[in-house]
Amino acid sequence: MKQAEAIQLGLRKIGSVQVFDLGGALTGEEMDPVMQKIEQVIQRKRLRRVILNLQKVQSIDEIALRKIIACLIRPQRSLIFAPDGSCRELFTHTHLPSSVRLCKNEEEVAEAFGSFLFVKDKMFEVAIDDKQPLPKSYGLERRRNKRIRVAIPVHLAFQMKDGTTLKAKAIATNVSQGGVFAEFLDLDAPEYSKMQGLEQSQVTIGVPPNDTFKEELAIPGKIARFELLKKQYGIAIQFL
Repeated sequence: MKQAEAIQLGLRKIGSVQVFDLGGALTGEEMDPVMQKIEQVIQRKRLRRVILNLQKVQSIDEIALRKIIACLIRPQRSLIFAPDGSCRELFTHTHLPSSVRLCKNEEEVAEAFGSFLFVKDKMFEVAIDDKQPLPKSYGLERRRNKRIRVAIPVHLAFQMKDGTTLKAKAIATNVSQGGVFAEFLDLDAPEYSKMQGLEQSQVTIGVPPNDTFKEELAIPGKIARFELLKKQYGIAIQFL
């Protein structure tokens, strides 16, 4: 039998939305300090939108489940990201307030929150043409392209240096004429250290079928750069 792990809490952001990563065995008597920390962050930052990621939860009892739901009522909209079927099933058998939504994948997260929530600074835009030399004063914050704030689930296929293909799911949080910036909600996404040195490598951006596109799109691109902000990193991809 697998030994129960202590409760872990991680904080990061995807786009402009606060993410709380919960892991371990969630039991009612052990949840109070964790819930207090989450509530403090919500109140201090006056958060209107949050994502609670339960991807690394080992087990959860009924008392812990109730405390989680009570904590998520304060924001205007809260999402519970539970890709594991057994964990997600626990929430489907209890009453969820209308402001709390249960999501099983990035597609449902993007659909629930919509593009207006993923506001990124101008530093994340991708230039159209990197062949022209840029003045030293150009900077990441002065890109030529007008960006569109989006929340689009994408499937990325990276060409690694050893010739293999590495696949990962992400959410594109803004797009411009030159490219797209994508971030990872999935805690099993490739580690930032593993992706270093892949700048200028080829990557295929797959867009699953949706209301706009009835068939999956496959868009070729190359990695322009990586951005690391605290525990969240994203990838700027230039369209080819």
